[in-house]
Amino acid sequence: MRRRWRKKHLAGPVEVNITAFMNLMVILVPFLLITAVFSRITILDLNLPTAGAPNQAQQDKPALDLEVIVRRDVIEVGDRQRGLLKLITAASDGSDLRQVSDLLQQIKARYPDKQDITLLLEADIPYERLVELMDTLRVAPVQQEDGSSIMAELFPAISIGDAPPGKLHTAQGSKQ
Repeated sequence: MRRRWRKKHLAGPVEVNITAFMNLMVILVPFLLITAVFSRITILDLNLPTAGAPNQAQQDKPALDLEVIVRRDVIEVGDRQRGLLKLITAASDGSDLRQVSDLLQQIKARYPDKQDITLLLEADIPYERLVELMDTLRVAPVQQEDGSSIMAELFPAISIGDAPPGKLHTAQGSKQ
């Protein structure tokens, strides 16, 4: 009996049955591939001010330094050197965003090389409002001659920050 046991032991390696593992992989791999398609993340690139930015801006002196200040009840569109360009009253129906878009399209027509804009918000502005405004500043729908609509680029380089304390009494005096 000892001989038989030794023969079986020395006869060769035992085969490993991996059929169950292969069945699991056949099910798991397609499932993971299908679900991976639905997990997409959209990222917006933002330019945050740096400590050395004021000195660089003074040396370059751009012709136009646009900034949009969003307050609870108004949107102020202006230039840092020239002051307030237009004061737009906030509306719940979205007409204020159309007015901002129209004004920015006019500015873009005068300064086609301008790519950057600064968006300054008060502390209590909802996140959804921020996203709507960023979309409005970045692109605008433009009607073509054939009736179709395309998205034209306005100011894709958006810097964000906190709005300065309210100066509404001076802004309302120059309302257009």
